[in-house]
Amino acid sequence: MTPTDRRIQQTAVLYNQLINFFWTILAFVPVVYFCYQYLPLRLLYVFGGISCIVIFIPVSWLNQIQLSQSSKVYARIGIRFIKKYTQDGDRVNQFIKKQHPQYKYIANKHDIKKLIGKSYMQEKFHYLIFIFFLCLTIYALMLGLIGWAVFIAIANIIYNLYPIFLQQYNRIRINYLLKRQAET
Repeated sequence: MTPTDRRIQQTAVLYNQLINFFWTILAFVPVVYFCYQYLPLRLLYVFGGISCIVIFIPVSWLNQIQLSQSSKVYARIGIRFIKKYTQDGDRVNQFIKKQHPQYKYIANKHDIKKLIGKSYMQEKFHYLIFIFFLCLTIYALMLGLIGWAVFIAIANIIYNLYPIFLQQYNRIRINYLLKRQAET
């Protein structure tokens, strides 16, 4: 790897970590406060354990529970907008390209195949957090804390559900690209 390639990679990591930090702080600071105030430690462990089960879901199941096989469905629910403001999203790639015009998010076929694996990993991560936030939402409802339940549910949609859909959308696009390359 050349020094220029290393600088480009460091810039990409920095920008992606900044965007991750922003979204994580936005979703987790209030959730951590809620857990500290209202959630007994044993329930934190139970909810965490339940959530971790998602890690063992096979990729084939993720494909079966995918929202759609068509990118048009994802476009209708606003994924293209969300894609602008996420890790490896349009804005991040634009900032990197501005500093390093030679930057390519996908440089070769090997990168494309790595992206598919990465997308499944990220989808599982967001499912894990989705289940955890869902447990917290149900618990808040059981306590009669409607405001907290609504807030956590909205955070769950923004921080987890849309990123899950984004990973599904990305795989549709990547597979289309691979199919087009195979035809040429």
